[in-house]
Amino acid sequence: MEQLDLATERALASAEALGPRAHTHPVPGQWAAAQVIHHLLTAEKSIAGALRRALAADHSKWQLVSLKHKLRGLLLRLALRVPGLRFKVPPTLPPPPDPTTLPPLPELRAEWAAVRRELEQVLHEFPGTKLNHTVFKHPRAGWLTIGQTVTSVLDHTLHHQQQLNRISKVLK
Repeated sequence: MEQLDLATERALASAEALGPRAHTHPVPGQWAAAQVIHHLLTAEKSIAGALRRALAADHSKWQLVSLKHKLRGLLLRLALRVPGLRFKVPPTLPPPPDPTTLPPLPELRAEWAAVRRELEQVLHEFPGTKLNHTVFKHPRAGWLTIGQTVTSVLDHTLHHQQQLNRISKVLK
């Protein structure tokens, strides 16, 4: 969680360093920094909710992780770490709204902090006997364990940090 907190802080700081330009498209058709932050926040909120629902469900239906699940999780990690590789927003998440309609970054920061607390609470409630079971269905990689899920949130944040770096270069 410490690495995830650091990556989140870095992403927020990158967007905040742009000031009001964080809500400006760097190039027509590309996301503004505030949209990237909103997307990361929305994804993490969705994951925390899915994990909360998984905890409330019948744990006996969770599957043990298989080699296939491990490979798909590894491929997800690799794909998110390749510089410049872009993905379409999965259909399970809405595209970010127009940047001019997004709240100011301090409000997004506060909302993200609340979502992070929710994620941490879910992780603390997670049964230790189920660490090798698949609990979250990633839109691209399929079923992941709790560890793979948290790692995917980190990798997703780091992936978008590259995008925030590109946006910052264009707008400075």
